[in-house]
Amino acid sequence: MAGEPVEPAGGDAEILRHATPAERVAALAEEGRVRQAAALAAEEAEERRIERSERRQVERLGREHVRNALLDSPRGPSPPLLAIACGLAVLGAVLLFLAPGGEGIARDGWPSAAGFGLIVLAIAGFFGGRWIEGRRLARVEQAWLLSLPFPVRGYFRVLGATPSEETRVRLRIRFREAAPEREVLDGLLGQVQYPASARLTGGSGLAWKAESGPIRTVFVEDGTPTNLLPLSWMRIVIEDALLPLHEAYPLRGVEFRG
Repeated sequence: MAGEPVEPAGGDAEILRHATPAERVAALAEEGRVRQAAALAAEEAEERRIERSERRQVERLGREHVRNALLDSPRGPSPPLLAIACGLAVLGAVLLFLAPGGEGIARDGWPSAAGFGLIVLAIAGFFGGRWIEGRRLARVEQAWLLSLPFPVRGYFRVLGATPSEETRVRLRIRFREAAPEREVLDGLLGQVQYPASARLTGGSGLAWKAESGPIRTVFVEDGTPTNLLPLSWMRIVIEDALLPLHEAYPLRGVEFRG
């Protein structure tokens, strides 16, 4: 009948038929431990495959939203590209309009050529510099994630999503051996208040779910929308809640979702 356990074949089945209930339970428990070890090994292999896939995806850095968010909040020092570009453009304009030859672009002499070259350099340097610096910052952010004592998945997927004026970020937390009481976990997440709160939404045992409050972004007209605030929320969750939590209750891994 459906739902009934399948008896082991051959000699094992014969042994179990003549075994005491305690012996049958012990044999089933041993079989379960073997299956569990195989399942855990398969899960870890899948996690490694996903991590490699995400690493390659980040290395390609084809997502402009990732670079824009990290450029708005770089981890560590970053060159002031806008200030440098503005300075070059102003200097180029001064050379163009104050060079000998009257108003407008000078007809003769090196000042006009130098001024025009500086303006071109300012434009190309700004956009090219943002692209190069964005790639570097993504590698820096990835190195920070890999240095954490637990694996983090979905981080760059959230950053690569199309920016929205209001969004929520979901979080899945998996513990390795033991988990705290719900009140403790909820209290730790309560440490997160900017740019939105964090709260539990469900779960039990070694797997829990949480999400942010509404993360609201004001888009400036003619500006470039970014995922700066979701980036800030994920960083704060990791640093203020998950790292202290991991010290007392080791985490198997966490995953962010948009």
